[in-house]
Amino acid sequence: MDRLATRLQLLAQQLKAIGQDLAALLAAEPELARKLAHLTSVPGIGLTTAMVVVSETNGFGLMENERQLASYAGLDVVQRQSGLSAGATRISRRGNVRLRTALYLPAVSSLRFNPQQMAFYARLRARQPSGKPGVIAVMRKLLLLCYSLWKNDCAYDPHYHPAHCLEKEVAPTS
Repeated sequence: MDRLATRLQLLAQQLKAIGQDLAALLAAEPELARKLAHLTSVPGIGLTTAMVVVSETNGFGLMENERQLASYAGLDVVQRQSGLSAGATRISRRGNVRLRTALYLPAVSSLRFNPQQMAFYARLRARQPSGKPGVIAVMRKLLLLCYSLWKNDCAYDPHYHPAHCLEKEVAPTS
């Protein structure tokens, strides 16, 4: 029992030290802190998840589009086939395992607190009785949302809808 208590105390000290190091890093890099604040404005994504996503993707530096990012994370859909037989579609899982692992719990949390993700998941669940593909789709959606917020340098807007933006940008016809 004494060893367990000592180990728990050591882990608590290490977590506190890591938290202080992260705070010092964010204080030294205000640009990084501002961009991470944009990512953490999404319901379900905390500072730890945002930092893992940014570090594992190298600040989205090598990604040119969303399809490349989904493929890098292993969240792209592939169809298993051999000859004339075609199997079901699944995620490829050929990408970054740490990135997928970091996105799972935020996706589950987002399903509890983000109304847009709840509606998206409900639509997917109506088509598929199993819930796992829906959670994976939410993971992909969160990753692409992080990419968009990082590249556009803006905070999350829960009332954003692309169809409304397209209506505003189209020139009126006379």
